[in-house]
Amino acid sequence: MTQKSNETRHALHARSRESNAAVAEVIVPQGTDMPVARPVPVQTSGRLEFAARCPQCRSWHRHIGLGEKDAPCGAHYLLQFKNKEAA
Repeated sequence: MTQKSNETRHALHARSRESNAAVAEVIVPQGTDMPVARPVPVQTSGRLEFAARCPQCRSWHRHIGLGEKDAPCGAHYLLQFKNKEAA
């Protein structure tokens, strides 16, 4: 194995650990094991959509409504705004 490919492998492994750490910080409400994603409203030319960072793959997914969602990556999460009374 060359020095360059060995360095690349170590860099990819380090990035994988960082991704796993980010996924571990997902919001999980008490009494349920479903992660929660916080939406960002996006007004398109035809409708209101909601973008959210996926708790599993950390990519942005867009949805047309709130509630329980199945993301394109296979993740299942609850898309809801933060309750201002709980803050």
